Amino acid sequence: MSSLESITQFIKQDIIVDSLEVVDSIDEIEDDAQLIGDGLDLDSIEVLDLVVSIEKKYNLKFKDYPEQTIQEKMKNVSSLASFIHEQVEAQTTAEAC
Repeated sequence: MSSLESITQFIKQDIIVDSLEVVDSIDEIEDDAQLIGDGLDLDSIEVLDLVVSIEKKYNLKFKDYPEQTIQEKMKNVSSLASFIHEQVEAQTTAEAC
């Protein structure tokens, strides 16, 4: 099971800093930093890389969710991490039944 903190850390360090190299340090990324537009200003290729990394790590398929939901949840680091955490928790609960 993944904690909200570990998911946030994965998004910030593994994806944004290490993979995308958008910033040099995790300390430069606030939890409320917007992913698209003002803030981190990820371009479409970077967003695609972000999504693919998350799908692989957490066994999620973004295409399974309504587009509007994904747009809302990808507003910032915090909302994206919370969304992933909710989905992972739901998967864990479903598998336990």
